[in-house]
Order: sequence, then C-alpha cells, then structure tokens
Amino acid sequence: MSSTVFMFIPFLKQLVTDFDPGEIKRVESILNANKIPYRIKSDSLRGPIGRHYDSKAYQTIVMPLYIDAQRPTISYIVYVWKRDFERAMSLI
Repeated sequence: MSSTVFMFIPFLKQLVTDFDPGEIKRVESILNANKIPYRIKSDSLRGPIGRHYDSKAYQTIVMPLYIDAQRPTISYIVYVWKRDFERAMSLI
C-alpha cells in the first residue's frame, strides 16, 4: 500500500501553465516517468457559477448547432515541489 502526501499549493512551485490539455498530458507523462510528484490545478476566469453556465449552454445550445464550436477556456497549472523544480524544468 503506497502513501501519498497531500501537496499543498503554497509549498509548491508552478512548473507550467497551459490551455492545451494535450501539452499538460505530455508534461504529466514526463513527470510520472521520472517519479516526480506533481499537482495539477484547473482554473477558469469564469469561476464556478460561470463554468456551470458555460457547460450547460455548450451542452444544450452550442453543441447541437455547431459541432466545431470552441469549448470554454480552462487553464491547467502544474505544480511540483520546490526541490524538484529544476530537474522537472530540464526534463520538459
């Protein structure tokens, strides 16, 4: 049984921020392969109420009309321990 330590953001350093989930997945794969603990936080400028409204509007109005419509913008922030920051930066 493995134990995980809760990664509290004020004790971490921001490694990368991106809007592309594919890029975040690439960074996540590199960190996993090198056994570097990380935390991913998703954020939206709209806040929780705005995100809920956007998702409902996208689902009920936009999706049926425009299959290629742009999805609501979400930024992904990857954090690592400060002691792992330099190593993680050199790997990505």
